[in-house]
Amino acid sequence: MEDKRVSIKDVAKKANVSIATVSRVVNHIEGVKPEMQQKVMAAINELGYSPNTAARSLVNRKTNAIGIIVNNLHDPFFYDLIRGFETAAQKTSYSVVFCSAIGGDVKSKENYIKYLTNGVVDAVILYGSYRSDETMIRYIQDNKEIEYVMIENDVQEFKCNKLLIDNFGGAKKAVNYLIKKKHKKIAHICGNPNKKVTIERFNGYIEAMQEAKLEVKDDYIQYSSSDYRSGFEKMNKLLDLEDRPTAVFCSDDALASYAVRAVINRGLRVPEDVSIMGFDNQSILPDHYIGPKITSVEQPLYQIGMDSIELVNKRLNNKEIKEPIMKMYETKIIEQETVCEYKNLKDR
Repeated sequence: MEDKRVSIKDVAKKANVSIATVSRVVNHIEGVKPEMQQKVMAAINELGYSPNTAARSLVNRKTNAIGIIVNNLHDPFFYDLIRGFETAAQKTSYSVVFCSAIGGDVKSKENYIKYLTNGVVDAVILYGSYRSDETMIRYIQDNKEIEYVMIENDVQEFKCNKLLIDNFGGAKKAVNYLIKKKHKKIAHICGNPNKKVTIERFNGYIEAMQEAKLEVKDDYIQYSSSDYRSGFEKMNKLLDLEDRPTAVFCSDDALASYAVRAVINRGLRVPEDVSIMGFDNQSILPDHYIGPKITSVEQPLYQIGMDSIELVNKRLNNKEIKEPIMKMYETKIIEQETVCEYKNLKDR
C-alpha cells in the first residue's frame, strides 16, 4: 500500500494560502486572520494532514509535550489524578507522556528524568513524596531549560512550582472526627515509611491526640511496610491487644481497605466493633475490595491533576511569570460507612 504523506505544501495549495500562513496556524502563532485560520483548518481536516512533530521541535525547540512521572500507573490511587491530567491536556496544545516507576524505584525515575529532559518534552510534572526523590529533583533543578512542577514533595531548598496537600492538617481532621464520635482509644496504621506524607500524617495524628489529652500508646501505633496489604497484618495485631482500640486511623485508603478485611475476617463488625478511617478518598480500591465504603479524608486529586497541567501551560506561554508558584490544597472529611459513634460508655 502506497504511503503518500500530505505535506504542508499540499495544505497551503488546498487553502490557497502561503506555507508561512499554514505554519503559523499549525504552531498556534498569533497574527492570522480568523477566516484564514478556518480555511487552513478545513484544508488540514480534508487532507488529513499531520504535522511532523520531530521536525517542528528541531526548528522551534518546542515539543508541545509534557512528561509526567508517577510511582505506578497501575495503582488505583492514580485514577482521579490521571483523569485530571488528561482532561486539562485536551484543553491545551500539549500532549502528555506518562512514565511509571513501579514501587517508586529510584533508578527508573532517574532514567525517565534524563530521557525527558533531553529535548523530549517542554516540561516535567513529578508526582510523589519519596524521600529518595531529592537527587532526581536536584537533577531537574540544574537543568535550567525545562519547566517543572512537584506535586506532594516539598523539598524546602528548591524554589520551584509546588502543588501540595495539607497532609498534617488532614490527619488532624481525621482524628478529631473520631474524637467527636466519642472514641478515645484511637490507633494509627502508618503508611509507606519512605514517603514524606506518611510522616506528615503521623505527626497530625500525634498532635490531635495530644491536644485532646488522649494517651498515645506505643502498641496503638503500627508501622506498615511499603506494601499496603500489610494493613491486614497490622490490624490483626491491634485486634490481638487485650485493650484493643475502638477506632483506627489509617494513613491511606488502601491500608484501610485491608484493615477492614482483617476485622471482618475475625468475625467482627465495621464500624460497630471497630471504626476505621482512611485518607485519600480513592475512587477505586485495590484488589477488588467489596467491603463497606470507607470514611476518609479527601484530597482533590482530579483538581490537582488539572491544575498542574494548567500551571505548566501558563508558565510555558507567559515568560513574564518569573517567580515559582506554590499552592496548598485543603482536605475534607467524606463520611461513609466505616465510622460510627462509640456507644459503650464503659472502657473496655
